Amino acid sequence: MTLHDEQTTPLHIAPTTPISPIKRPKRPSRLLGVVIVVVLLIVIFGSTVLVLAISRQSNSPNLSNHAQASGIGPWHTQGGQILDANNQPVRIAGVNWFGFETNTFVVHGLQDRSYKDMLNQIIGEGYNTIRLPYSNQLFDAGSQPTGIDYSKNPDLQGLQGAQLMDKIIDYASSIGLHIILDQHRPDASGQSALWYTNAYPESRWISDWQMLAKRYENDPMVIGADLHNEPHSPACWGCGNTAVDWRLAAERAGNAILAIDPHWLIFVEGVDCYGKGGVVQGAGASCYWWGGNLQGVRAYPVELNVQNQLVYSVHDYPASVAEHPWFDTANYPYNLTALWSENWGYIEKDGIAPVYVGEFGTRLQTEKDKEWLSSLVNYLGKGSSGFNWTFWSWNPDSADTGGLLNDDWQTVNIQKQDELRSILFPLNGSNVGETSQQRQIPVTTVTRTVNIKQGVLLLDYQNNDPNPISNQIQTALKIINTGSSTISLADVTIRYWYTSDSAQPQEFDCDYVTIGCQNTEGKIVKMEPTYPGADTYLEISFTGGTLSTNTSVEVKVRVHRSDWSNYNQSNDFSFETGANGYILAQRIGLFYKGQLVSGSEPS
Repeated sequence: MTLHDEQTTPLHIAPTTPISPIKRPKRPSRLLGVVIVVVLLIVIFGSTVLVLAISRQSNSPNLSNHAQASGIGPWHTQGGQILDANNQPVRIAGVNWFGFETNTFVVHGLQDRSYKDMLNQIIGEGYNTIRLPYSNQLFDAGSQPTGIDYSKNPDLQGLQGAQLMDKIIDYASSIGLHIILDQHRPDASGQSALWYTNAYPESRWISDWQMLAKRYENDPMVIGADLHNEPHSPACWGCGNTAVDWRLAAERAGNAILAIDPHWLIFVEGVDCYGKGGVVQGAGASCYWWGGNLQGVRAYPVELNVQNQLVYSVHDYPASVAEHPWFDTANYPYNLTALWSENWGYIEKDGIAPVYVGEFGTRLQTEKDKEWLSSLVNYLGKGSSGFNWTFWSWNPDSADTGGLLNDDWQTVNIQKQDELRSILFPLNGSNVGETSQQRQIPVTTVTRTVNIKQGVLLLDYQNNDPNPISNQIQTALKIINTGSSTISLADVTIRYWYTSDSAQPQEFDCDYVTIGCQNTEGKIVKMEPTYPGADTYLEISFTGGTLSTNTSVEVKVRVHRSDWSNYNQSNDFSFETGANGYILAQRIGLFYKGQLVSGSEPS
């Protein structure tokens, strides 16, 4: 966070003796059989040499096949694009969840909720990555956590430092969230201009990064290291003074990390001021946000020992965080595009390296802020070729920006979520949920066509499997309450219409629901009579739960045949190939007390 950082409690002085790294338990190898086969092949065929890249997988989290469907790590780069292990383009689209860098020494919000519930909600809202800030002081023996309700988080009792980080990362990995670790500051008292202090010298900065690289080297969901948060003057870029040249320090730390794990992405933020020769003062220096100025990359690029692992990073904020001259020009906000391109956008657009906007956020309380966010979201672009990003912040207790969560630590700020919706990049199958088989119930259905109502309840739709020929119907839905009263979800049902194409029995799988799959029911209904594009519908209902005003409930479900044979969805009434991100559902029905209130029915 820039200038006005997140709130913390008073700092308690603690010794700086690091906690001895705790060995993470080895997970059973799922590739043992593969290794045996390879040995036999070598024996049989003599000189055949097989090179297997199995070290990263042998102890990786026990992800389901769905969680590994796309975006599987480790990741690498090619030009301005990040690619997954299968060389498929991916995009970081996530949130910052802070707290480990503060003197609570744990992510915030655990006094109100369990960390698992928090992470489930993050991925349920469509985010694929969390940036996890920490301070080097976190790993000191005296850094005891505060602000945890252990009745909600019983498995955190007695843990501290890296042990707590393990819990967050292990569960995030298991549900398909990727993790970027961020050295936010050396000690918990506040942000530092440089990556080191007298109490936490550069040697400690690098050794902690090496410890973390070793600790998580077998977790492909930990994708990399954001080396230091918001370097600024006296930090320089290209001046050649090793005590303050951030570019050279980033190379030292990056190479130390890559010597342990050559698969990590190395995220290098900018500085604030840059001029010819790396000067940070005087008429020749151009200044921008802390960490946001990457003009020096043209003349002084970061050079790492391992190719295709470098990502440049910046932070950007609106006028409500700090006033700058570019917010007061006559052509604001139309001047912002050129400003962003000059400071950092050119790097990705010219194919030099990917760019990651690691922080941007606002309370959206002024018109100027709204214009800034709308312009930035548009500049970041859509799809896998857009700029990478993590929003600041998930937490509502960031003093300047608030968070994606409202102050109740439970509900999502719909205004912010709606702004970000077009640039989300959920990775297929990133949720692991419950499965239940539902019997098909023949009923007589009365159908009618009703205009979409922009009323109290709205339904958004995202197609999680856009292929017309597929062995499952995979959809994500979001019910939004725009009214002024709390609604009982027991009064709400959803109908998704399609053609069954076969007499094979069908099954309903619940992958994720904000209020829990255990409170959600699905039944597959054969229609009498049938209609073009619909002889069957999936009806989703709820056994409990409420939907407060200006909040949403997300539902991710699938339907498949018992033999997993293919559906042809191309003529299905509710199927839309272009719904890669959430859009208003035009052809799925949302019913309240039996009345259609959003969407439409076949006729």
